[in-house]
Amino acid sequence: MTATPKPGQPRQSQALLLDLGGVVLSLQPRACLAHWARAAGVPVATLGERWRIDDAYKAHETGRIGFREYAASLATRLGIELTEADWLTGWNALFAGQHEAVVERLALAAQRMPTCCFTNTNAEHQAVWEVRFPKAVAPFKKVYSSWQLGCRKPDVDAFRRVANDMGVAAADILFLDDSAENVAGANAAGLQALHVTSAEDTAHALDAVLGCAALGTGT
Repeated sequence: MTATPKPGQPRQSQALLLDLGGVVLSLQPRACLAHWARAAGVPVATLGERWRIDDAYKAHETGRIGFREYAASLATRLGIELTEADWLTGWNALFAGQHEAVVERLALAAQRMPTCCFTNTNAEHQAVWEVRFPKAVAPFKKVYSSWQLGCRKPDVDAFRRVANDMGVAAADILFLDDSAENVAGANAAGLQALHVTSAEDTAHALDAVLGCAALGTGT
């Protein structure tokens, strides 16, 4: 049975590009703050009010600064002092697991068409998800990590670089992300893009793609 796409969802694509955290992997941002709060002896709500995606965060995600420098920036922003080990333990508490239904469909999609990943991430987080979730990343022909690219979503040039490296016309790539801002950046770069807000959304979108692929191949 062919899955029916949502209204407005593209019916055809030659390649897939997915976000990682929040789309394939389940994230728990509060766990980071909770660890830091316990280590510092302050309320987690206080850190939640102070934390922001700031210039230092973006510099870390594009490889311009390392974790030690980013942790120093965090200490200033959050108003706490921790050991480097506590900063890193809290930082890596982000990952809760993988969305099994999505991972299963990715394995099928990778048999039908080029399937890649574009994630805003950093060296420390990549070292974690590569080890903890090998099944989730195995279907990807290539993972484009912002800290290695030196640019990040939602920058239009970042999407153009990724599409060019994939060797597929931007208009033939379907991109899935849980950030509306990133989806807008992908659209501006000429990609087909869908905003998925749950694992169910992502699974539905992949079902539609797999249904189209099956029709196209006569299977």
